[in-house]
Amino acid sequence: MGLLTIHHHHAEYDKSLENTNSKGKALIPFSLLCSLFFLWAVANNLNDILLPQFQQAFTLSNFQAGLIQSSFYFGYFIIPIPAGILMKKLGYKSGILIGLLFYAAGAALFWPAASTMNYSLFLIGLFVIAAGLGCLETAANPFVTVLGPEETGHFRINLAQTFNSFGSILAVVFGQGLILAHVPHQSEAAQQAMSPEQLSNYKHSLVLAVQNPYLMIVGVVLFIAILIAITSFPKIKDEEQVTTDDQLIPSIKRLIHKRHWRWAVLSQFCYVGAQTACWSYLIRYAVEELPNVTASFAANYLTATMVCFFIGRISGTWLVRRYKPNKVLALYALIAMILCLISAAAKGHVGLIALTLCSMFMSIQYPTIFSLGIKSLGRDTKYGSSFIVMGIIGGGVVTPIMGFVSDAAGNIPTAELIPALCFLVIFIFAKFRSTPENKTL
Repeated sequence: MGLLTIHHHHAEYDKSLENTNSKGKALIPFSLLCSLFFLWAVANNLNDILLPQFQQAFTLSNFQAGLIQSSFYFGYFIIPIPAGILMKKLGYKSGILIGLLFYAAGAALFWPAASTMNYSLFLIGLFVIAAGLGCLETAANPFVTVLGPEETGHFRINLAQTFNSFGSILAVVFGQGLILAHVPHQSEAAQQAMSPEQLSNYKHSLVLAVQNPYLMIVGVVLFIAILIAITSFPKIKDEEQVTTDDQLIPSIKRLIHKRHWRWAVLSQFCYVGAQTACWSYLIRYAVEELPNVTASFAANYLTATMVCFFIGRISGTWLVRRYKPNKVLALYALIAMILCLISAAAKGHVGLIALTLCSMFMSIQYPTIFSLGIKSLGRDTKYGSSFIVMGIIGGGVVTPIMGFVSDAAGNIPTAELIPALCFLVIFIFAKFRSTPENKTL
């Protein structure tokens, strides 16, 4: 199992995670896994800071600036399957360590990219970071779920995802303080008044502002990697036996017969798409619908929606501990759908408040869909997890569809029908399709 080692001579160890002794042993590994959820939230949310910074520094069009997110989506989409194959051979822990090394390597590329003002190298760095995050998500999400009794798996993954929400908020504060505020952005008129040399120096200073923050990230990521490398992780049952029947193609053939898994992949695609679309157009919604509101002021609603998301994650984690996770998910998806419909119909300030509150009910959807989707997959858990993580490509598909609808309708509110439809799919999954069928294939 490569790096995933523990006391093999305890024949009964795999059954002992339920007892007090093994719970103590699992606490440190679980804490380290929670730190991973925090780390990938920081990387994801710093992209929102990089976009305006690079747009001014490199004089990018909206399409060129959008390549920042495209690099991420592409990295997330192509990596999970190779990561799943790798972890099938080496175990979850090795997948996590490889993911962290990719993360650190990608962040380290920001130093030469900034020194040479090379936008393409930044995009390569972002792709490598995303490749690392894809490995981490493919490994950490199922690892947290199975690191203990199955009945509390939903609680553990939601608790770990709370660190993800905290990382999102901290990333915005970190990025604003160390990147955006490092060199004040100059207006078009001020830039035109500069000499060519002054303008060049100004643009270079904007890019150099990312060097130290990303170097700090490299240090933190490598430190966590060392801690994980020297920590013993409990062996997971589905890593016990690997046979020729556990290859990718046989695994896919078994997975496609599992209805709850198929619906989980679709639901995750819809969820990431709905979340990305709602957040991407929130500021534009406010600017369009409220009189005399600037984009800068409208960003306060985006901050508020992140706080709602964090509150929803904490309260939702409490709920999935006490009630059936699929019922909590169905309720949250239904409320999110209703709030999107209100934002589409009411418009104005009422619609904006509904859209802001919607994030509270998005909060537990990603981890709960994930944990419901991998339930009872057994030896196919790693590959099943990979495909569910690939659902993040929904963010790159649903968002432009919503943009197309808003252009056709001539306003943003009407386009909120698109995420409402996504939440309907998630509701159907949670209510009617999330329980594994009692048959073996």
